[in-house]
Amino acid sequence: MASPSSGAPLPTRWAMILMIAMMLAMLVGMLTFMETGSWPATLLAALATAGAAIPVLHGVLGP
Repeated sequence: MASPSSGAPLPTRWAMILMIAMMLAMLVGMLTFMETGSWPATLLAALATAGAAIPVLHGVLGP
């Protein structure tokens, strides 16, 4: 089994997954802040969204 080289860039698929997850987290964070005005709630909602979106997008954007 070949191991990836240490200098290899991030694969395009993973770059897309992380970018979409980041955009969803920012959207949910902005909406949460506009609704509550609370930074802790905003961070919690954004991190939870990113954490939930990554495995879902990994399954949807399969190999």
